[in-house]
Amino acid sequence: MDRLPVFAVLGAYGGKLTNTDLRTLFSDASAYVAGQKAVQDTFGFDLVLSAFDYSVIAEAFGGEVAWSADQVPNMRRPAVRKAADALLLPLPDVMSTGRLPVVLEINRQLAKRYKEQVPIISVLPGPCILPSLLVGIDQWMEAVLFDQQLAQKLLDYTAPFFVSWANALLAEGADCLVITEGMATASIAPRDMFASQFLPHLRNIFGQIKGSKVLSSTGGCMNHVLDLLPGLDGLVGVITGSKDDLTESRKLIGPDMTIIGALDNLTLPAVSADAVYEMSLAQLRTAAPSGRYILANAGADIPQATPAENLRAMRIAVADYSAATGNCP
Repeated sequence: MDRLPVFAVLGAYGGKLTNTDLRTLFSDASAYVAGQKAVQDTFGFDLVLSAFDYSVIAEAFGGEVAWSADQVPNMRRPAVRKAADALLLPLPDVMSTGRLPVVLEINRQLAKRYKEQVPIISVLPGPCILPSLLVGIDQWMEAVLFDQQLAQKLLDYTAPFFVSWANALLAEGADCLVITEGMATASIAPRDMFASQFLPHLRNIFGQIKGSKVLSSTGGCMNHVLDLLPGLDGLVGVITGSKDDLTESRKLIGPDMTIIGALDNLTLPAVSADAVYEMSLAQLRTAAPSGRYILANAGADIPQATPAENLRAMRIAVADYSAATGNCP
């Protein structure tokens, strides 16, 4: 490759390019893969993305899905109203429950088309935020703050599902897992809480998943815990938040980990292509000289309202920076 890599999270955007409604896109494997082909053909980013849709997990546990015309589906209602009741739910079979098999079929089809051509990335919620998909974020945080014994029971209860799901995604074609761990976000869990309540759980879970992993806070600041992450089994990179200082991120994470990010999703639809180009160059000039850096957006799916020329500006900025500096992989 004659330039640095560049990523963009464009799941729902594939529906925009193929004129496919999002309910079909996230329920039909072939429709979703057609969307990823359109994204790849249109922009040429250095990944294809399996379905970034956590409602499939909420639904598999018995929750209700909220469908939207222009956003990735979300959880409308969790499976239970009281956190303790989640311990009575049956764990979903990843091969047969709800739309989980659709996601696995997406991986199979992406692997058939793109294996060893471009990385196939699967995204899943972190094991420490996963209970919120069963009980809702309010009930989960109430347990975390006021009933640590119940919170630990929920972590232990959901752990086998997480491990099974992660390993199934890898077995069906994913080259790398991006794990979006909300409990690693500064606005949700302070450093001491993350270190004492959640890092041991992450360490245990990561040791059971035999594949490459990237940890993300889905856009929130994560520098406050970056120095705690090296040594997690299979961790190869982190996706920093859009407000994290990338120079500080490198000092904290060390020289051997890939840093990915960190353009703010919310700005991308609202600014010009020239502004995206300049923001991308600024990130590259800050982070690329120290090595192991991939320009990308910092959050979840890039909004469908983002103009195509803004997305192309990211790729052009990487190509221009690489040509000017000779900084290539």
